[in-house]
Amino acid sequence: MPEERSSEDLIPVEEKEVIGVLEKIIGSPLPELTELQYYNIGFFTHEGHISGLGLFSCGLTSIPKSIFSLSFLKELYLRGNNLENVPDEFFSFDSLEILDFSENQLSELTESIGNLSSLKELHLESNNLVCLPESLGSISSLEFLDLSENKLKDIPSSLNNLSNLKTLDLSGNKLEIFKTSINALFSLEILYLGNNELSTLPESIGSLKSLKRLNIRNNNLKSIFKSIGSLTSLTALFLKGNNIETLPESIGALSNLKYLGLMENKLKSIPKTIGSLSSIENISLSSNYLTELPESIGNLKSLVRLDIHNNKLRSLPETIGGLDSLKRLNLQRNDLKNLPESIGKMISLEELKLGLNHLETLPESIGLLTSLRELDLYDNLLKELPKSIGSLSSLEILDLSKNNITMLPESIGQLSSLKELDLSSNRLTTLTASLGSLHKLKTLILGFNKLETIPDSMGSLFTLEILDLGKNHLIKIPDSIGSLTALKYLYCYYNKLEKIPDSIGSLQSLKYLYLGNNNLMELPKTIGSLSSLKYLFLRANTLKTLPESIKSLSSLKYLNLEKNNIIKIPDSLDKLEKRGVKIFK
Repeated sequence: MPEERSSEDLIPVEEKEVIGVLEKIIGSPLPELTELQYYNIGFFTHEGHISGLGLFSCGLTSIPKSIFSLSFLKELYLRGNNLENVPDEFFSFDSLEILDFSENQLSELTESIGNLSSLKELHLESNNLVCLPESLGSISSLEFLDLSENKLKDIPSSLNNLSNLKTLDLSGNKLEIFKTSINALFSLEILYLGNNELSTLPESIGSLKSLKRLNIRNNNLKSIFKSIGSLTSLTALFLKGNNIETLPESIGALSNLKYLGLMENKLKSIPKTIGSLSSIENISLSSNYLTELPESIGNLKSLVRLDIHNNKLRSLPETIGGLDSLKRLNLQRNDLKNLPESIGKMISLEELKLGLNHLETLPESIGLLTSLRELDLYDNLLKELPKSIGSLSSLEILDLSKNNITMLPESIGQLSSLKELDLSSNRLTTLTASLGSLHKLKTLILGFNKLETIPDSMGSLFTLEILDLGKNHLIKIPDSIGSLTALKYLYCYYNKLEKIPDSIGSLQSLKYLYLGNNNLMELPKTIGSLSSLKYLFLRANTLKTLPESIKSLSSLKYLNLEKNNIIKIPDSLDKLEKRGVKIFK
């Protein structure tokens, strides 16, 4: 049988020699690869010739002349080097289809670049280019052109000749005025102009009928060109971080638009025509000056995500209930005082964020949101909750912190899927026993209330891992706490506790125990059974002695005994210190 030969054996001698020269220049071998990507070092062959070469981050300050003899080269990747210029002779590669000069130090290109007559993809991003040669517009085969992150203030008019161009990225330059017309780029599908200094855009952009993605984020635009409604192929429009005050009525004609990003602008209103965006799935209007939404918003039957946080909304239209495909609604940081009853019709809603508003009540219809998984009502003016809240059978996260709630409805115990419940910073004096029915609860935050007792039923929370009872008026903890065998964190600081139940020794998973600033005179002997305990905080109590069993805390790393009345330091503390435990006396 004839001996098998690798494809490298088939490469002409003169091409092999080029590889040898390059290996000496970069100081490492050039492996043969099956294909090349932007971050490769190596080469690949096609029909016995080297057709692709990658020299990523090889420290090159000039292009090795030996490359010029690779006449069959179709792909060349020189990303991440230190090239400052490209010699004219380089542009004789009439077979080159992909050229990557990104992440170099190029400040200019010669007119000879127009000789690359087969070029389809050109990467020039992240260089120091301040201008471009007119000849760039003569590369009629070009489909992809990335000029992002340079120092361009203008582009040559000849770019309008690139009739096959599909992607043009000019983001991260210094463009102030779009002087050059690009209305003849009929094949263009992606246009990125973000992170420039543009204050206006020409109406001629409306001629780009094939455009699917338009990114103009982080510029100085005050308005949008009226012809935008002509971009009927557009699926994504990025306008974040401008100074846009109004939107043209024509925006409603974008029947294929799926994403509209208008966050961080100066919008005070939205045109009624927005209700005509029949394909829209995601709208972000956060950080504007909106005081109301148009009634037509309820027509957006495909809308899945709506973000309007950090505006000045005083109310929501009843029609918002028509958004029956909506899954995520963010209304945080507005001026809402109430919610429409129709909110209960949003049957697909999974996430509802209403924190930092002025809500005083919730409609009973909120209980109809049976798909809801997360409900954020942080920092409002709620005094009570509707009984219907117990019907939220899918709810996993409920944040009611920083309200004025004085009592919880019994129905809260019906939240069978609940995993996290935050009731901190309210005005609770008692808790309903039904809380003990929350058998999937992992986190319960009750700090900064006025609780005087904890119901025994709390011992039924077998999955609970975090329990925060800090800053209340508790005198004792129920014995049933010993049943919380999954508990890892227990916060009881700043209460009036005089005693800790013996049952605490059963908390074999407990790692952090905060009992500071109470009235404890002693600790139960069973505390030595907390085999997982790492952190024990007993600062500012009235402890006079410590149980000998404390030496049995085999996982302990930190013990704070400051501001107590301990007369005699037990020998057990010496043993802990020798074991490396940090003890603050």
